[in-house]
Amino acid sequence: MNQSGGDMSSNYSLSIVLIDDSNIVLAQLEAVIAEIDGVEVVATANDDAGAIRVVREHRSGLAIMDIVMPGPDRPSGLLVINAKFPETGEVMFSSFACAPTKAQEAFRPGAVQEISKAFDAGAHR
Repeated sequence: MNQSGGDMSSNYSLSIVLIDDSNIVLAQLEAVIAEIDGVEVVATANDDAGAIRVVREHRSGLAIMDIVMPGPDRPSGLLVINAKFPETGEVMFSSFACAPTKAQEAFRPGAVQEISKAFDAGAHR
């Protein structure tokens, strides 16, 4: 992961930021993404403020964010990223894949996909 804020290697075609309040989930996602050619996790964050900061700093092509995170007004980070950084695609993920209302909330502000945290890495390559 490139947290220095420097330029990405030219070997990567997609830069990703990961946002989740669980460091364990972040580490697992980062390990799965590290196996994908042409994709690099450039930063991680644990909350909405951090999400906005890393997207602004890294101008990533994709933000993968947890739908359910601490805070009173979810999905506020997604709303800001969508409004200020429209070039960054958003994928929301959650352990509540069976809760359609949470997924619907994510799509309203602009998420392009919702996936379950209990996913099969091979199916998403």
